[in-house]
Amino acid sequence: MDKRQITNYVNLAALVSYILGRILHSNFLIAFGLTIMAGLSIWTIIHWKENDKMSNYISVAFLVLVGLSLFGLL
Repeated sequence: MDKRQITNYVNLAALVSYILGRILHSNFLIAFGLTIMAGLSIWTIIHWKENDKMSNYISVAFLVLVGLSLFGLL
């Protein structure tokens, strides 16, 4: 399996965890999803040149989502 596919699947799992946490009002799932999204997004941005363009843009979008969630705007 390609490394890009693994990051996409982990991003998808983190997003599903975050959405389920919001629906079920589970702070653990929300925190878990945000932590995975933030960590993987930072890793992707550090390795910007190695990834395809779409993965980089998704990582930036996830960091914006994490930031908005941490400030309570979402």
